[in-house]
Amino acid sequence: MSPLPVKTTDSKGRLTLGREFAGRQFLVHRKDGGVIEIIPAETVPAREAWLFKNPTALSAVMEGLEQAREGKLSEGPDVDAALGFAEKIED
Repeated sequence: MSPLPVKTTDSKGRLTLGREFAGRQFLVHRKDGGVIEIIPAETVPAREAWLFKNPTALSAVMEGLEQAREGKLSEGPDVDAALGFAEKIED
């Protein structure tokens, strides 16, 4: 096992990780014993976060995406029939 690199913070407490991590987001977790864990992260818009909090919905979406990748698509709605029906309805 090679030795861990030693990094030094600057006068403002900043630590550089290197260009390979430039522009990325991280979660910083302080642990017992002075250990700091830096975890790469990605964010999602708040209006979409519900999906990742709902295992049933997320599973259904993931299954649907897999079916689409495999070309297992269903027939879409009959738009012409719906339009014909809508035209018969009086205002």
